[in-house]
Formats: sequence, C-alpha cells, structure tokens
Amino acid sequence: MGIGNDDEDVVLSDMTLIDWLGVLGSILIAGAYLAVTRGWMDAARPAFNLLNLGGAALVLLSLWHRPNAGAILIEVLWVCIAVAALVRWAMRRGVGNSP
Repeated sequence: MGIGNDDEDVVLSDMTLIDWLGVLGSILIAGAYLAVTRGWMDAARPAFNLLNLGGAALVLLSLWHRPNAGAILIEVLWVCIAVAALVRWAMRRGVGNSP
C-alpha cells in the first residue's frame, strides 16, 4: 500500500529524510493548532506563529522533493500568514525600533 500515484508510489520504508522532515512539519502545525484550541498556548504570542512558520518551512522543503501544487500553495500561504503575524507582533512590541 503506497502513497501517491502509480508512477511514484511511496511506502514508509521508502521515505527519505526530506519526507520525514515534511511529516515533522505537519506535526508542528497540527500541534500548534491543538495547543491553541486546548488553551495550552496563546495564539497572540509568537510561539504559535513560530511553530506554524517552522512547520510550513519543513513541509515546503519536503514538497521541493515531491512537488504538489495545492500543497505548495497552502504552505506558502501559511508562511505568509505566520510572517505577517510575527511582524505585527514585533511592531506592537517595538522590536527593531531604536530610541
């Protein structure tokens, strides 16, 4: 039983380090979402967006190895959202502003 199409069937034993990094990225994204929905993490704090950014970057790395247009699009959007939130947080805190 494989994952993917007939031309490029991937089974767990065939997964590369890059594939596993994509799995780790997915776990980071889902874990951050779980932590926020359970009240273990505040979505307004940078940790949430840093986990999303890191997770999306790892998934994008794996997608470079095995491209999928829809997945690439959602991960690029995830990166943009996380970066925008981190920039907004930094601006509110005055990070980077010298007196």
